[in-house]
Amino acid sequence: MQLSLNISLTAQVLSHLNVESATVVVLAICIFLTFYFTLLSFQTMDDALKKQLVTLAAYSIISGVVILAILMIHTGIKKAISRVADELRSRRESSEH
Repeated sequence: MQLSLNISLTAQVLSHLNVESATVVVLAICIFLTFYFTLLSFQTMDDALKKQLVTLAAYSIISGVVILAILMIHTGIKKAISRVADELRSRRESSEH
């Protein structure tokens, strides 16, 4: 019940943000989870649980890096498209005059 409430609340918050802000929020969550799982792995005594927590920490940081790369690609494509659109508008305006 609590998990579904948190997921729906997170979905509502992310639906009101733009793509860049939502990506940064998810990236921050991934980085937080990495540090959290690493801290937990230092505190536990069971070797099997330690390995699982370290694996989760690694997956969290890899997910964060992938999300950051996707954000950078998205931003680059967005800038390139806006530059081309501005150039086409300026050519159209100059040809009309």
